[in-house]
Amino acid sequence: MTDNTPSAYVPVHRALEIPVVYATRENTAEYGEFIGTDVPKAGLSIPFYKGAVEEGFNLPFRYHEHAVIRTARIHPRPGEITWLERHLRMTQLFVGLGDAPLCMVLGKPNVESELPELDTVRAFILPPGTGIMIHEGTWHDFPMALDRPVTVLTANSEEVVAALAAQGSASEMNSGDVFKINILERTGVQLHVTLQGLGAPAAA
Repeated sequence: MTDNTPSAYVPVHRALEIPVVYATRENTAEYGEFIGTDVPKAGLSIPFYKGAVEEGFNLPFRYHEHAVIRTARIHPRPGEITWLERHLRMTQLFVGLGDAPLCMVLGKPNVESELPELDTVRAFILPPGTGIMIHEGTWHDFPMALDRPVTVLTANSEEVVAALAAQGSASEMNSGDVFKINILERTGVQLHVTLQGLGAPAAA
């Protein structure tokens, strides 16, 4: 079995620039469910307001024990990606509010491994007013702002927020359905994304 203790950390040996992709329902499908202005799962039979409301079926939001919804105001930050984390008991939701786009750095789920497959990591740019519900096990960093602050609404399991808030310092953690690792120390790869100069994509 691979030794994942700090003594097994490897030195920096390369930098990896994360590809930037404008998010669509199709190119995010292996990472999560894109939330746009359309209603792709329309047709739910509710007999009120016919002709005025396109009713959508329930989205596959899953959580453990208690669900919580909160907001966070995100400001632009440097492009180095230090942390990636995943949750195995929840499909976490992120929705950008207002007129600013946001960036989600995501890696495909690989629950059999304690390290992400770095060649699957992408920086998805979400249009203003859209979001994504990531699959269980999808690796992710917290959302990033592009050129101006953006407020993000998140839906989580209560245990996830509690575990993060109880963390005494910015260090690796494995508690409360949060498995969060330092990518540079674990792999020797410095992840980076360049967001400067990117325009907001059209609303989906």
